[in-house]
Amino acid sequence: MEAARLSQASGMRGAAWVLGGLLALRLSLAATLELMPQEAYYFFYAEHPALSYFDHPPVLAWSLWLMSQLFGKSVFTLRATSFLLTALTLWSFVLLARRFLPEPARARGVLLLSVTGMVTVLGLISTPDVPLLLFWSLSLIQLSRAILDGNRSAWLLAGLCMGLAFDSKYTGVLLQGGMLLFLLLSAPHRRWLRTPWPWAALLLAQLASVPVYAWNAAHGFASLLFQSSERAQGVGHSIRPGFFLGLLATQAALLTPPLLGALILCALRGLRGARALLQSPQTLFLACFFLPGFLLFTGLSLMMLVKPNWLLPTYLTGLLWLSPTAGPRLLRWTVGSAVVLHVLAAIQLWAYPVPIRSDDTWIGWEQLAAEVDRRWAEEPDLFVFSADDYKTTAQLSFHLDRTIYGRNVLGRRGLQYDYVGWDLDALRGRSALYVDSQPRHVGRIDAPAAAPPGGLLDHFAAAEELEPIHLTHRGRVVRAFRVWRAEDYQGPSGRPATPPGPDVATH
Repeated sequence: MEAARLSQASGMRGAAWVLGGLLALRLSLAATLELMPQEAYYFFYAEHPALSYFDHPPVLAWSLWLMSQLFGKSVFTLRATSFLLTALTLWSFVLLARRFLPEPARARGVLLLSVTGMVTVLGLISTPDVPLLLFWSLSLIQLSRAILDGNRSAWLLAGLCMGLAFDSKYTGVLLQGGMLLFLLLSAPHRRWLRTPWPWAALLLAQLASVPVYAWNAAHGFASLLFQSSERAQGVGHSIRPGFFLGLLATQAALLTPPLLGALILCALRGLRGARALLQSPQTLFLACFFLPGFLLFTGLSLMMLVKPNWLLPTYLTGLLWLSPTAGPRLLRWTVGSAVVLHVLAAIQLWAYPVPIRSDDTWIGWEQLAAEVDRRWAEEPDLFVFSADDYKTTAQLSFHLDRTIYGRNVLGRRGLQYDYVGWDLDALRGRSALYVDSQPRHVGRIDAPAAAPPGGLLDHFAAAEELEPIHLTHRGRVVRAFRVWRAEDYQGPSGRPATPPGPDVATH
């Protein structure tokens, strides 16, 4: 007995050292990590308060707006927001672990989650997943109190939390489906469906989601259509193994390979032993909030690109389900893998040995803003725009704190930039500085482009290529941008067509 207590105490000390070391590493990463393009875009949301937004619901934007009132516009504001909300998520997970796990498994579950790259990413980078996981975990706490304990007031709190989860990200709707699935499958708890309480929870969830519904109703349901039917158009008619393997790779990086493998085996065992699963209400509860989302997105990855963060909330109950059977070997391999992955991530962050051939990078944005600002000062009457999805526009807007226009200048859909009230027609006749990202290009640009980028001359009378902008990291060029001076803007609809001459027959 004494030996067991000593072994447990030694294990707790080792876990404390690991968690302390990872916390120190995370804080150092937070201090050195430049702003990600997505974060700059979401801060743009916060600077334009609204009931909801084109790409996502509003909770992250509201959180960033509140934090900016306290700390101002800075990278620290975004880091503090993600760190605080993720800390609250971990606290909520501890409460869930106390409810669903016995003492030894409880510590394992908390440790398994705490060491993952998933927590590191959530604690460093402000995305809609950060508030989603907080309200997801709070919803689970209240749903377990309502359903398993019979606490009627918890139904109302659960409805509010489920609504706020949906207000954080649309995948929050899976919580409402998980609740109904459990009530249908669990014979002892099916009686709740004959009472008003679960329906009151669903009604309150819809009431909490009114900001999203109201914004969509006022804007032709643009956001809901974008995230549903337009996403569905990306589903192919054939198996795409590359998408599936890519999803596995990203999930292994977020969870560690041993932990991802253990979760997959846990899910398969649960499906094979479905009859036994129905006999354990607590285990069934965890499975109903893990398996549907996990299987849905994994299955979709066989036919379309599934983003890595879509699966994150399902892992909260997945880890609780796994923890009672997670032995010391899995714990050691998970912690060891997590340490290795974090060290590799730190090397990539600080030394940048592997260039990222896309705009989804933290490297160089402040340099870019400084150089654009210098050139803009030479011709202050120009307006500045970029035409990638949103990334360059968002970063320049954040760092320069001036209006930077998006690709809707060229008549393309501008995502949230279409909904902030810009009068692009008022720019007609003006000249512009067009900052054109070259994400596939690593190294210097030594030759001019063969022609202006597609669409530029459809909206401007002329375009002249200027000296490119090269971004460096530790003395080497790692990114490049072409820059164009475009003259006489013709408006988002483009240059008027030349009318036919008198000798051209028209009908």
